[in-house]
Amino acid sequence: MSDITIVTIRELSKILKVKEKTLYQWAELGQIPCIKLNGCLRFDMNEICLWIKSCKKEASAGYNPFTQVRRPRSGGDKEHGALPKR
Repeated sequence: MSDITIVTIRELSKILKVKEKTLYQWAELGQIPCIKLNGCLRFDMNEICLWIKSCKKEASAGYNPFTQVRRPRSGGDKEHGALPKR
């Protein structure tokens, strides 16, 4: 049998640095894997680690905010920032 580490909502709150209330909401919505034992929420840390990895967003390889092309704003005189004459 593999090692199972079960933690309480208070312990997981400290680990993830989120409020206990947030964890209760996530559990109720099915957004985080949890176990209910005698009416108390518990969390398997192996499942939580897998859940965290599934939430990870990979960085875009070609993205560089300093090289993005800026488009001129629409409407108005682009040279002076004035509204177009009618």
